[in-house]
Amino acid sequence: MTNTTRLRLTYICTDWVTTSVALVMFNLIRHMLKPETGNFAHYYMLPQVIGGQVLFPVMMLFIYWLSGYYNNPNERSRAQELLTTLGSALTGALVIFFLAVVNDLEFRRRVAIELVGILAILFFVFVYAGRSIITLSTVRHIHRRNRFKPVIMIGDDPESRNLAAKINGLPRGMGLKVVAFVNPEDNDPAKVCREHGSDTVIVSPHLARSGSMPSLLSMLMPADLAVLVSPGIYEFHTAAGRIGNVTGEPLVDITRPRLSESTANIKRVIDVAGASLALIILSPLLAALAIAVKRSSPGPVIYRQQRMGRRKREFTILKFRSMYADAEAASGPVLTQADDPRITSVGRFMRKYRLDELPQFWNVIRGEMSLVGPRPERRIFADQIAERVPVYSAIYQIRPGITSWGMVKYGYASTIDQMVERLRYDLIYLENISVATDLKILLHTVATVIGGRGK
Repeated sequence: MTNTTRLRLTYICTDWVTTSVALVMFNLIRHMLKPETGNFAHYYMLPQVIGGQVLFPVMMLFIYWLSGYYNNPNERSRAQELLTTLGSALTGALVIFFLAVVNDLEFRRRVAIELVGILAILFFVFVYAGRSIITLSTVRHIHRRNRFKPVIMIGDDPESRNLAAKINGLPRGMGLKVVAFVNPEDNDPAKVCREHGSDTVIVSPHLARSGSMPSLLSMLMPADLAVLVSPGIYEFHTAAGRIGNVTGEPLVDITRPRLSESTANIKRVIDVAGASLALIILSPLLAALAIAVKRSSPGPVIYRQQRMGRRKREFTILKFRSMYADAEAASGPVLTQADDPRITSVGRFMRKYRLDELPQFWNVIRGEMSLVGPRPERRIFADQIAERVPVYSAIYQIRPGITSWGMVKYGYASTIDQMVERLRYDLIYLENISVATDLKILLHTVATVIGGRGK
């Protein structure tokens, strides 16, 4: 078990205990406002009270997870911790009030509002106290260098050595320690990371300026490594940089999108819920399309193809087959053209309404795709785009999507030039990821499908 996993479990267990204590205190206060229910022991043994004491802490853990609190327990500021805990406390208090308290109220409106406030205060005080004890202990160990994350410096030159000396020699540790230097031309950085138990690399300032970042990212992203650079040096891509420590040597993580932890979790919940609901509701349509594809021409109903996913990991995308079987056997990989003779009559209808994409809801449930995200491409075309626009690698920070802003604004692309043009919208999307933006794109996609404006 890694230190990060152990710390995450510690926070989860502490949150469960402190939330349970807060609920006991709330029930005590609630009982005091309704003394006619008998003594507290009798009141506390009521089925609805026992049920709430068991179920509500579990529900609160889900709310805490949804807030993003457990995503990166080692990389959270105390100010962020305070605000996140406060928001979770208010959210949980309101949910519990409307689920359990409001139906049992014989109080005036003022008392009802006071109960919500009391519950929120209890959640915040107890949970924040437990979290603070763990966080302060963790920070103390980090500052004393008793706890650190081993990192690998990509590059072995005087500038790299100087940066490593700054990081390792700070008066107060920042949670990182450079444990090895590697020249990417001589050794595989991912292999060196595995040898040292590291999941983070720092790219030397020299390499960041040399123009070799696209090839480095192609090597590092599939290994699921965090890539840090010094701000102001790296000009390949700055859109998604995050500075995780403001008191130590400033380093920007260029492999994480500009996406809050809470938004990432909410987006994932919407993905799973939306995809599951779509597969259930559309099951008659899926069955009808499967029959139509099977009757249209010989070959499988579902077409499988390798696409580039998050962190440049290839995955198998699922689509209803819209072309004749082995359509690329003679030509090799080629983009679809207007009036493409390889497309079947049923396939042409499905593409017009984008119905061939429906099996990708299963890719979403499996975690390979999102409902909304950059369009995934085949490696051969992705490499050609990256050669012309190195910043293309930025899209691998998030899961690709069934639909995207580029698909809504531009549609399918039949040439590399068109794919590059469509890329503009995907890069803008990276700058503006939010639940609201996703909902807008989904609504526009539905309008496109209903209007038959697919290409």
